[in-house]
Amino acid sequence: MPCALVSLTISTVNLNFFNLTHCQSYEFVPLEWLKKWLDDSTAIKEIDNSQFFCSHGKLHPDNIAEVKRISSKAADLLFGRYGGISRLGQSSLCRDCVTQRCRVIRLKNQLNEDYREVMNLVKAPLKSDESGFWIGKASLRSWRQLALDQLEEDEEETKHNSTDGDNEERDGEEMKNFNEDILCYHGGLSIIENDRRVVSAEVWNKLRMYFPKAPEFPQNHESCQQCMRLEREGKENEALNRMMANEQKSSLLNLFQEKNRPTLQKWPQDTDVLYIVPHYFVDEWRKFIRRPAKGNPVSSVGNSILLCPHGGFMFTYDSMLQGDAQHIALLWPAEWEVISRMFLVDQVISICRIHDKTQDNGIVQYQTHPDLCRECREGFIFQQQRDMREYAQATVYVRKVIDKKRMIKESAPEFSVSGSDVEDEREEPKIDGENDPDFSQIMHAFSVAPFDQNLSIDGRCLTDDSATLGSLGVIPESIICLKADEPIADYAAMDDVYQGKCCLRLLKFSKRSVPFSIIYFCTFFFLSFF
Repeated sequence: MPCALVSLTISTVNLNFFNLTHCQSYEFVPLEWLKKWLDDSTAIKEIDNSQFFCSHGKLHPDNIAEVKRISSKAADLLFGRYGGISRLGQSSLCRDCVTQRCRVIRLKNQLNEDYREVMNLVKAPLKSDESGFWIGKASLRSWRQLALDQLEEDEEETKHNSTDGDNEERDGEEMKNFNEDILCYHGGLSIIENDRRVVSAEVWNKLRMYFPKAPEFPQNHESCQQCMRLEREGKENEALNRMMANEQKSSLLNLFQEKNRPTLQKWPQDTDVLYIVPHYFVDEWRKFIRRPAKGNPVSSVGNSILLCPHGGFMFTYDSMLQGDAQHIALLWPAEWEVISRMFLVDQVISICRIHDKTQDNGIVQYQTHPDLCRECREGFIFQQQRDMREYAQATVYVRKVIDKKRMIKESAPEFSVSGSDVEDEREEPKIDGENDPDFSQIMHAFSVAPFDQNLSIDGRCLTDDSATLGSLGVIPESIICLKADEPIADYAAMDDVYQGKCCLRLLKFSKRSVPFSIIYFCTFFFLSFF
C-alpha cells in the first residue's frame, strides 16, 4: 500500500476513533495493540482478543482496563487491514461475570455484619414449635473463613484459563465445602450426632447466601441407613470378636501370658514331642486377644513359611538352641490340640525326642517332622553368612585394653593398677567397600595415633589396611580389641640423669623408631639441664 494511502487510513481510523458518539456502535480492541500500531503500523501483528475472555467466552469485567472502545467502522478497517480473531462487540461484556462480581462485592461488605448476627442467633435456644437445620460444629466455627475462600474461588471460576497446567493444578486441589463435616461416606447425614447441632431457620438462611451449594438436612432428617446398618453389624462383629478372644484366651492362657513354656535347652520330662508354629503367628494372636475390637481375628496358622520349597524343615535342633529360636514358638501337645481345633493349619511341624532303648548310654536324638532339607539348609547358612559380611551400615565396637604396667628395674616403685582398664566406643557406621577399619576415628576416640594401634578380633590381628571389615571377618555387633603401643619409663636412664650422666635415651618406644623431633627435644633438654 502506498504511504499516502496508509496515512489516509490511519487518519480515517483516528477520526472515527475520537469522534465516537454515545449512540454509535462500537467494539473493543487491545489497548497495548493500539499503542504499538500508533508507533509503527507496518510492524504490527494481527489483533488477538482471546486473552481477555472469561470462562463463558466473553469479555471479563476485570479486563476492561486493558481494552479500548472504538467505533465499529474503525474496527472494520483495522481488522480488514491487519486481520485478527475473536472480535468483541458492544454485547460482548459478560453479564454473568458482572452479576457474580457484584454479588461477591456485596457479600464481602456484608460478611462481618452477618458473622456477628449469626453468632448471636446461635446462642439463643430454639422455640418449641420451631424446626431447625443440622449444621456441622466445625463448619459453624470456621464459616466466615470458608465464606471468604468461597467468594475468592467464585471470582477465579469466572476468569479464563489459557494453560492446561492451571486447570490441572486447580482440579487437583481438595475443596473444603461448608457443612461437609456431617456427611458420611455415602453422601447422607452422618450418624455421629456429637459432630453436629441444630440451628434456627433464620441462621441457616443467612448461611445459605454464602454457601448456596451446601448440603441441607432439616432437623427431622434421618441419618444414613447404610451407615446405621454397618454400625449394627460392626457392633455384632465386635461382640463376636470379644467372645472369640475370651474363649481362646481361656483355652490358651499360658501361651498368652507366656508362662510355663517348653524349651529345647531343658526338654520337659513328661513328653517326647513338641509342636512348632511361627513366632509371628503367636505375636499376631496376642495382639488380637489384647484388643479384639480393634483388629481382625487370626484364623490360620501359616507353618509353610518355616518350610523350604521342597517341603522340608529349615532349622535343626542345634540351630534352634541358638539364633533360630527367634523364628519359632514351641507348643505343648495339649495346646496343639486346641490350636488345631480353633485355627486352620496348613502343615503340622513337630520335634521329637528319641531314646536309644537298646543301649544304656543315655544318648538322646532329636528328629523334626517334616525332616530337615539339607540342601536348602546349606544354602540358607551360606546366604546368612554372606549377608553378615556384606552390609552397607552396621554397628561395631572398639574396646581399648591397657595391660598391667611392668617396671624395667626391680627397684622401681610399685603402683596400684588394676588388671585391665576397658573403654568402649561406638564406631560410626561405614559403607562396605571403603578402607576399613577407619584408624583416624579410633585415634580421635582414644587419643591413639594410627601407627600405635594394634587391632585384633578373636585373637586375629587386623593388619591389612586396604581390606574391608567384611573381608576381615568383622560382622555387625562385633568387638574389636585395641592395644596401644605406649612408652615405657626407663628408670635406669632417670638414675643416670640425676647422677649427672648425659644420656639421650629417656624414653623407650616399643616397636617404633623415635621421631627426629623427640630426639631433638631430648638433646635440648639434657644440654639445658647441664
